[in-house]
Amino acid sequence: MREFVFTVEYEKGADEVMDLFIDNPKLKAKTMAVHATTESMWRLDRITGPSEVLEQFDSVIGRVSVCNEVIGMCGAPVFEWNYEILSSSAESRIVYSCRKEGEGVQSIPYVAAKHIGEGVLMQAVRRGSQYQWRLLIDDDDTVRAIYEEVDDGLDEGLTLSVQRLSEPKCWFDDREADLDGLSPEQQAALEAAVEYGYYESPRRNTVQDISKKIGIPNSTLQYRITRAEAWLAQQFVTETLGTEVDQRVDPVDLELSA
Repeated sequence: MREFVFTVEYEKGADEVMDLFIDNPKLKAKTMAVHATTESMWRLDRITGPSEVLEQFDSVIGRVSVCNEVIGMCGAPVFEWNYEILSSSAESRIVYSCRKEGEGVQSIPYVAAKHIGEGVLMQAVRRGSQYQWRLLIDDDDTVRAIYEEVDDGLDEGLTLSVQRLSEPKCWFDDREADLDGLSPEQQAALEAAVEYGYYESPRRNTVQDISKKIGIPNSTLQYRITRAEAWLAQQFVTETLGTEVDQRVDPVDLELSA
């Protein structure tokens, strides 16, 4: 299996719901589950943000879901859209939705189901102007077919960029497994830093103090801590915020374009 990560970026005015995310950078939506066939799509999303923005979201999604002129991201008309807020708090919503699109190039979940078939696995995050998708795919021909159909069908004001095509990452919340990204030396450096109060305020020991206590050069310990912190920061952005660190790959390099 390979993980295909790509982002659809929205211009202001291209989509009423995405405009709300663009105008409110603290608003975020992340799929808890998303399933699709070639005929319909249903999903659970966790929406988080300031309470006043979530009230705007409730209003917008309620209005848009009953509108007869809604168009999917690839131009096909939405002819049925049901949604329900399953739980609500001041700063979060759990939203169930089910929708069907008409003729034409349909939205990403439909395109994925069409080319992958039964058992399609995907995740999505909306934040700012970006709607980022992750798909698990077992062959490059399918990746190419999905990329080409989505790219060719995107509605006006939407652009597609590819972040990566690689071994799967960040699909599980198994923190122990996540530590595989740190070398044993980096893990030991972080453990020592915590043990000797490097992250306390006020700091009990400096890196130089700790390096003397554990018997390794100061520069070596500093390097290991810095590399470990950089990895943890990237994991936070990718997993907690739900999006890849901003990077783009030329589709030609992945042999996705003809």
